[in-house]
Amino acid sequence: MSEPVVFTSYYSDESNEDGFQWEFHCDRCRSVYRSPFEQNYFSRGRGALRVLRDLFGDQVKAIDKLSNAADSYSNHWGGSASGTKDKAFARAVEQVKGDFRLCGGCGSWACASNCWNEQVGQCTQCSPQVQHQIAQAQADARGSQIREAAYQQNWVQQTDIATPARVTCPTCGSNTQGGKFCGACGTALALTSNCGVCGHQVQVGSAFCSNCGRPQ
Repeated sequence: MSEPVVFTSYYSDESNEDGFQWEFHCDRCRSVYRSPFEQNYFSRGRGALRVLRDLFGDQVKAIDKLSNAADSYSNHWGGSASGTKDKAFARAVEQVKGDFRLCGGCGSWACASNCWNEQVGQCTQCSPQVQHQIAQAQADARGSQIREAAYQQNWVQQTDIATPARVTCPTCGSNTQGGKFCGACGTALALTSNCGVCGHQVQVGSAFCSNCGRPQ
């Protein structure tokens, strides 16, 4: 049974019949660190015996016995008769462990190439890189200045603020873009109109004028 990997919670087995290899991922940036490929000499020797058996067949019974013995001795793809693969995994962990650092600030592991501030000796979450902090501060200041400059501009100079707004056309239901008429069907968008008799302002759709009582 392999020991747990302390410096990451995510790793994958890339081993095959020729040898052993694992990929270890940084828990923060997901960068991949691959262990050196380690030859599986036992499996290669077993394969050579199989080739000889196929070439010579029953003429070399000793080869057949050796091959069968090798097959029963260990199965690296699921069996646990030998600790060959577990030992290879332990070596892979030690080989890749040097690419990670344990932060004393937060107590978590981070990869040395992307998530570690070497000058401070902490992860970049506890001690961000100075240039990154400067760039972030500049971006924040730039955003604030843009908003301040925008507030100084008059964005409603050509907009009718006094007239009640209608966002959809009462006739066709299209969204309006401002103005007195619908851009899709030409319907008047004003919510009020003047009485044709007394000139009093009445709501569009009213049957009678509220001032003189005349039909609209």
